[in-house]
Amino acid sequence: MVKISEILHAPRRTRRIATIARVLASEGLEYLVARLGMGHYLPAWARIKRKRTSTENPPDLPRRFANVLEKLGPTAVKFGQMLSTRPDLLPPEYAEELQRICHHVSPFPAEKARAILERELGGTIETFFDEFSDKPLASGSIAQVHGALLKDGREVVIKVRRPEIERTIEDDIAIMDYLAARADRLEEFKPFRVPMLVEEFAEGVRREMNLLSEAADTHKFHAAFKDDRSLVVPEVHWDLCSPAMLTMQWVDGIFLTEFAEKSESEDIPELKRKVAMVILDRFFRQYFELGFFHGDPHTGNMLLLEDNRIALIDFGLSGRVGDLLQSRLGAFFIALGRQQFEMAAQVLAETGAFPPDLDEDDFITETAMLLERHYHVPFESIDLQQAFQDVMRIVRKHHGRMPRNFVLLGKSIVTISGIVKQLSPGINTAEVAAPYARGLVRKKLSPGNASKRLTQYAYEFSMLLQTMPRDLRQIIGKLKNGAMEFAVDHRGLERYLLDLDRTGNRLALSIMLAAILISSTTILTAEIGPAMTILGWDVSALGLIGYGFGFILGIWLAFGIFRSGTI
Repeated sequence: MVKISEILHAPRRTRRIATIARVLASEGLEYLVARLGMGHYLPAWARIKRKRTSTENPPDLPRRFANVLEKLGPTAVKFGQMLSTRPDLLPPEYAEELQRICHHVSPFPAEKARAILERELGGTIETFFDEFSDKPLASGSIAQVHGALLKDGREVVIKVRRPEIERTIEDDIAIMDYLAARADRLEEFKPFRVPMLVEEFAEGVRREMNLLSEAADTHKFHAAFKDDRSLVVPEVHWDLCSPAMLTMQWVDGIFLTEFAEKSESEDIPELKRKVAMVILDRFFRQYFELGFFHGDPHTGNMLLLEDNRIALIDFGLSGRVGDLLQSRLGAFFIALGRQQFEMAAQVLAETGAFPPDLDEDDFITETAMLLERHYHVPFESIDLQQAFQDVMRIVRKHHGRMPRNFVLLGKSIVTISGIVKQLSPGINTAEVAAPYARGLVRKKLSPGNASKRLTQYAYEFSMLLQTMPRDLRQIIGKLKNGAMEFAVDHRGLERYLLDLDRTGNRLALSIMLAAILISSTTILTAEIGPAMTILGWDVSALGLIGYGFGFILGIWLAFGIFRSGTI
C-alpha cells in the first residue's frame, strides 16, 4: 500500500534524485548513473555525452566520489564521514579522500541559529544569556557551535542543529535506500555491502540529530572523569538542552595540535611526555574498564589547559565495548604481547562476520604473518595506521565485515598511538596497554563474573525449555493443516519489471495514438460534426481536435522514449 506521505514527498525526492544524477555526471561519472538506472533523470545533453563516455572506472574515482558527496551537501558529507571509518569495507584511498571533505561544511546564518534557540527555549536569547556570539566557533554537517555567557557569568558553548536538517536527512535516507538496493544488484558494488552501510548510517545519523543523545554521552564521560585530576570533560547544562540544542561548559585552553608543534624548549619535552601518558592511560581506561570510548579522538578534540590538564570535547561520535568485544580485545593484546600471532589472528576471525566459504586457515596464516612482520619493527619506527589498514585489507580480501564498534575502536587506538608518538616517541603503547589487558582477563575469569555469566546462561536455557514445546506444537499444527507457507524472494528482477511496465505503457499509448489518428481521419472524411473553414476548405472541427490531441500525445511519447536514452 502506498502511503500518503510518500506521495507528498515524491516530487521533492524525485528532484533530489535528478540532482544526484547531474552531480555524478558533472564529475564524469555518467557510466555510474547508467549502471544505477538513473539515466532518464539526466538532461538530453548529458545522455548524449554518456553514450560517448567509457564505462571503465577512472583512475581518480576516489577523488571524484568524494567531490560528489561534498557537492550534495551535509547528509552526503556525513555519509562520507561514516564511510571513512570503515576500512574493512573501503580501500584506504577512499578513506583519505573522504576525510578531506569531512571538515569543510559551510556555516548557516546566525539569525537562523538565534531563531532555533529561541524556539527551543521558549523565549528570547537575552532572557537566558548575557551574551551570545553570532560568529560560530565550528560548523559541522549536523550542527554548529556558538559561544555564550550565562546570566551567572559562566561561559558556555551551544551546539545548534541545522535548520530543517531532519527533513533533508530523511529524504536523503529514503533516496539512499532506493539507490543502495539498485547498487547491491551490481557485481562491482556487492563487496561494499551498500544496503548495510546505508542502514548503519541511518541509525547513527538519526541518533546524532537528537542532540540529547550527545548530551547523554557527554554527561556519561563527565561522570566517569569528574574526580580525575588530569582529565576534564565539560559539564552539561541540562536545563538548556533539547533535541535541537546542547549547552555545556566552556573549557579554555590551546588545542593539542598547537601544543604538539611547540618548539623544544627546556621544559616542553617532559610536559609532552606527561601529557602523552595521561592521554594514553585515560583512553586505555575507556577501552578496557569503562566499556565506552571517544570515537573521534584527534588533536582538534583535545585541549591543554593552563594548569596542564587535558580537556576532551565533542562527543558526537562515541563507541561501546561490550563484554564480548572487551574479552576479545584483552585476548588479542595478550596474544600479541606473547607473540602468539596465530591466536591473535584467530581472535580477529572470531570477531568479524565472514562468508560461510571462508578459508579460515588461509585467513589466519595471512593475518598472523602480517602481525608478526609489524611486531618485530621497533615501536618508534612502526606505522600503526598502515598496520591497521593492512589488517583491514586482508579482511576485505576475504569478504569479511568487522563490527562497527570494533573498527571504531581500532581507529581510535591507532589515532591515540599516533598522538602519543608525535608528543613523545619513546613511549611504547603496547607496553602501557598490557597491564590493562591482563587486568581485563583476570576480571573476566573472576568468580563474580563467572557467577553472573552462569546466571545469564541459566535464564536463557530455562526460557528455551519453556518456549520450545509450544513452538514445536505450532509448527507441527501448521504442517498438519497445510498452513505452513514458504516465501520465494526473487531478487534483482525489480529493474526488469519496471522496464516491462514502461514498455507496456508506451505500447498502450501507441495504440491509443493510432486509434485517435484513425478515428480523426474517419471523422474528417465523413464530415461529421460542426464544420469550420480553414484556407477556404470546410473541415470537421471534431477531426481537427482529434488530430491536435494526437499530435500532442505523439510528441509526449517521442520525448519520453528519447529521454530514456533507449532509442
